[in-house]
Amino acid sequence: MAQALADAAVNSAQAHRVTPPGERRTAELIRELAAGPAAGRARLKAPEDEIEQLVTAHPDGALIPSPAGSGAGLTGDGD
Repeated sequence: MAQALADAAVNSAQAHRVTPPGERRTAELIRELAAGPAAGRARLKAPEDEIEQLVTAHPDGALIPSPAGSGAGLTGDGD
């Protein structure tokens, strides 16, 4: 049923020939707004990945995440 509804929506959209005023700008605005949270998530993930790499590369890296509830996310590099 969901697939049939999706197919009907796609077919309807493809048959659409009228372009309302502002449609292009609205689409651009939606793309810009959608990119914001994705960029924010990437900025937040970068330090987490760096800490994980530092812990993994450290000679005692296997010991760092071992205490219950800790791990690379709770460590720091001491700076």
